[in-house]
Amino acid sequence: MLKYSSYQSIYEQPSFRRPVVERILHKSTWPNRRFFQMITLLVILVVTCTGVVTALAASSDDKLAETELAQVIVMSGDTLWEIAVEHKPANQDTRIYVEKLKRINGLGTSKIQAGDVLLLPAR
Repeated sequence: MLKYSSYQSIYEQPSFRRPVVERILHKSTWPNRRFFQMITLLVILVVTCTGVVTALAASSDDKLAETELAQVIVMSGDTLWEIAVEHKPANQDTRIYVEKLKRINGLGTSKIQAGDVLLLPAR
């Protein structure tokens, strides 16, 4: 047998594993205070955003109701172009005003009939 050897047993060495540590759950771990703070903040944020959107929507409806639109009753022989020329602002292109007339009155085409009531866009 060999007198000197470089062999070392792996069983004699200390283990390299980490010691097992038991986790102790404190009473305040779940549900913790931080969780409730985040939920409260989220609820406040949602309520605030909903209020802002509602307020903005209501304010845009008020503006539309405040500006009363002038009305024109279409007579026999009138065209949308002639009505636009008579009622458009001086510095505006007639084509743009005709498009506004069509959009406000829900017209798909430029055809109008005698007796139709058209709303005129605000100046």
